[in-house]
Amino acid sequence: MRPERLTLRAFGPFADEQTIDFRELGGRTMFVISGNTGAGKTTIFDALTFALYGETSGGEREMSDLRSHFAKPDQKTEVELEFLLKGERYRIIRQPSQPHPVNKTDYGHEAEFARHDGTTWKPLALKIPEIRQQVQELLQLDHKQFSQILLLPQNKFRELLMAESKDKLQILKQLFKTEHYGEFQQRLHRKALDLAAAIKETKTKQLSKLEELPLELNWAEATETTIRQETEQLLKSLDEKITNAAVTEQAIRETVQRVTDRLRQAEQLEQTFVEYDELLRLEQQLAVTLPETKRQTERYDAATRAAAISGVFETFQSEQQTVQQLTATKQHVSSELEQLLQRLDQVNQDVERLAAQEPEMREAARRLEQIEEELQRLQDQEQLLTQQQQLTRAIAELNPEALRKERDQKRNERTTLQTRVGAMTDDSSNRLTIQERRFLLQNAEQKQQEWQRNEAERLRLIEQGTRVKQEKEQAELAYTTGRQNERRQLAAELVAHLHEGDACPVCGSTSHPHLAVKAESLDVEALHQVYLTAQTAHQELQATYRTVAERKRQLEHDITTLGQGKEIPTDLTVIRTEIESLQAQETALQRQQEQKQQLEQQLRIIETALERLDRQIEEESDRQSKLQLELARLEGMLTRNPDAPSRRELETEQQTLSKRLASFEAARTGAHNQKQQLDQDVAVRRDRLEHIQTDLTERTSKWMEAKATFERSLQEERFATIEQFEQARMTRQDIAQLAEQLEADRRKRQDVESGLERIRQIVKAQDRPDLATIRLSVEQAEAELTEATDQRIGAEKERLHVKQLVDAWSTLQQQIEAEDTRYGIIGELARVGVGENAQRMTFETYVQTAYFDEILQAANRHLHGMTSGRFLLERKTEAGKGLKKYGLDLNVFDAYTSQTRHVKTLSGGESFKASLALALGLSEVVQEASGGVSLETMFIDEGFGTLDPESLEQAIETLLSIQASGRMVGIISHVQELKSRVDAKIEVTQGKTGSTIRLVVE
Repeated sequence: MRPERLTLRAFGPFADEQTIDFRELGGRTMFVISGNTGAGKTTIFDALTFALYGETSGGEREMSDLRSHFAKPDQKTEVELEFLLKGERYRIIRQPSQPHPVNKTDYGHEAEFARHDGTTWKPLALKIPEIRQQVQELLQLDHKQFSQILLLPQNKFRELLMAESKDKLQILKQLFKTEHYGEFQQRLHRKALDLAAAIKETKTKQLSKLEELPLELNWAEATETTIRQETEQLLKSLDEKITNAAVTEQAIRETVQRVTDRLRQAEQLEQTFVEYDELLRLEQQLAVTLPETKRQTERYDAATRAAAISGVFETFQSEQQTVQQLTATKQHVSSELEQLLQRLDQVNQDVERLAAQEPEMREAARRLEQIEEELQRLQDQEQLLTQQQQLTRAIAELNPEALRKERDQKRNERTTLQTRVGAMTDDSSNRLTIQERRFLLQNAEQKQQEWQRNEAERLRLIEQGTRVKQEKEQAELAYTTGRQNERRQLAAELVAHLHEGDACPVCGSTSHPHLAVKAESLDVEALHQVYLTAQTAHQELQATYRTVAERKRQLEHDITTLGQGKEIPTDLTVIRTEIESLQAQETALQRQQEQKQQLEQQLRIIETALERLDRQIEEESDRQSKLQLELARLEGMLTRNPDAPSRRELETEQQTLSKRLASFEAARTGAHNQKQQLDQDVAVRRDRLEHIQTDLTERTSKWMEAKATFERSLQEERFATIEQFEQARMTRQDIAQLAEQLEADRRKRQDVESGLERIRQIVKAQDRPDLATIRLSVEQAEAELTEATDQRIGAEKERLHVKQLVDAWSTLQQQIEAEDTRYGIIGELARVGVGENAQRMTFETYVQTAYFDEILQAANRHLHGMTSGRFLLERKTEAGKGLKKYGLDLNVFDAYTSQTRHVKTLSGGESFKASLALALGLSEVVQEASGGVSLETMFIDEGFGTLDPESLEQAIETLLSIQASGRMVGIISHVQELKSRVDAKIEVTQGKTGSTIRLVVE
């Protein structure tokens, strides 16, 4: 972050607007701020820090103390900072809470954060909490870290040097983004716990598979060799059982095949006997239906003879129907012709009557044309009269005086609303303060709730840890006892081969007064496994407890530092009550603000209405004059004739004449059309009557010939009468169907006779079989086969189930071995990563110490020059007790005494040089290592006065040497030698009406 422009308005001792344009330094990166005591040098740093974070550099000045006592009442206190960060320009304008010049309600804390897009400033945030969050995200530093790293405030330059390890850890975590290392160690720890749980779960699954086997064995204590031997023996016995069952099943299957063949032969013979019985029954039925068959044969013969003359009969019928139809048609046409002639006489009379009325109708048409001309003239006069009336009404409607009264009323309403709006106070600053307090309390509430959950989990882990530790100690004692018992067993076995006078193979003694006694055998391997399981559970619980305890300390630190010095209650009920109170105040302020906005909106509406009324008054006055001129012109055009007929009389006469003419024309046209149509219809009917008479004569002759031919055909086919012929007639479909029935009957009789002869030859000399007995024997054989098959399948399923269990056990065994291998690596890494090592240092802390060592190397290069090689900063490396994080505390090596001591033992001047060196080293390493943090600027407030001339020269040379890196360094100092060595100065001059600022570049 590099400042470009800083503007102070009524801030601190500066009454008027004062601006520092850092761009005028002309490439110089070091400047000195000088002035008398109390002139306002430190206020410049306060203004810069206040613009960024809303707090002063030293954190000692309250917001209410920032307003200049020299400022005019109506002038607002304000700070405006423009700075450059990673190629982007940003601007912050911030006003502290301050008294209102008129109202009792003070101005609230307000701010605006914007970015320059190349042409204009685009706002990024307006709310105080949002601005603080965005500034911290951009700079990657909070106010405390900014004061420790980039700003060395007056009398507080030793803070970073003397800070505790936990504070340095938090700074390094923010600067170098080491959170992912901490997340990695936590993920590794969780992975180790998951692996341990997975191994335990896999062993449980493995044991459950073995317990399903049909063997009486203590699987939990059985070794892998025992398990494999027992399962192999079980599979062999099942294979033998399956083989025996298969042999029995095959023998029974052959028996079933034999009795099934015998049943099939008996069923075939039984079917033959059934068929013989059926043929005998059919033979009897055919004998009964023989007379009916003969009658149907005779019927078929008569139908065949009738079909032979059906064509002649149909010709006779067709000619007879034609003659009858022509006779009826002739009668109908004759009747129609007579009616048409009567209607034609009547129409001729109507035509002659209408021809006599034509002169009268021509006179009526001429009168109708005159009426239309008179109506058009009347319509023109009426339109002029209507326009006159409209103009008269329009003139009457125009009333500028009413609009003037409405305008006066609107002006009174505007005055009333302006008075109400002026009486309302601007509570936006107070509202922002309430919002900031509410956000802070909500954050505190979340932290307190999480702390309570964390504390409950920690207490639960302590209780569980006590129980797990006891189980571990009991398992360890049992394992130690088992090992001792095992050694006594070995000694007892040696006693069996040891005789008096022989040398003991253990101690070499030839005398054996106390011989070992054989003790009860214990499974040492199982006891060792139980001990390892209990030890692993205890280690996992310890790791989890460390994680929970670390989170608790983090939460306690967050709760302590939350609000940065502001009073925050710790009771959740009090916090919730205050949050609800703040929310209620926000709601009230919001309603008041909305009411004010509504009044302002009403003011804008009234202003718009007043503008509209002014325009309307002017427009209506102008329009009234124009309408009066137009009215005078229309009155001159109107003409009146009192003797002329009225419009109603003319329209009534017009309608009467129009109807009369239309009726006459329709009647004349209808009469002519009707006469023409009747003449055509009479001619058509006469012509058709002649054609019908000719056809009737010809068809009557043909009908008589067809009748004679049909009578001869009846005699030839042996039909006495026409009635007998019609009874014998059948359709072709019925004749064909009857023929098929007679043929089917003939074939059926023939098949029955041949079938009876065939079956008599087959069943001759054979008895009818007993199917029930044979079927019973088949069912018994099949039942035995089903039982044998079930036994074989059951044995195979049992063998398959056992094989699946054994295979599953083997697969799980391989999985356990693989998981044990992984856990051996990951578990060890996880324990080391969470701090179970000689240094009691977590992985994230280790990474941070590496960065800190680089910072110390860079700092020592500057400190070496400023102290002529006497002092070097060193990091304490010894581990602390318990879970306390060590590794970032500082010592100083004194080359004069060749001893290392704590940095707190340094004098004021030595501390200043060490702090300056540490700040310079930190900025160099961060600038090189972190892309997210930009430490391009450093500010130093006093401290040079504590240095002797030689130390001062060394410090100045060090600061001058870093100008090549482009880093900006601002120094507040009264030391004349320092001011003379730096050619860029910001002079602060104290006056009776306030201080002023002047930038001097030599």
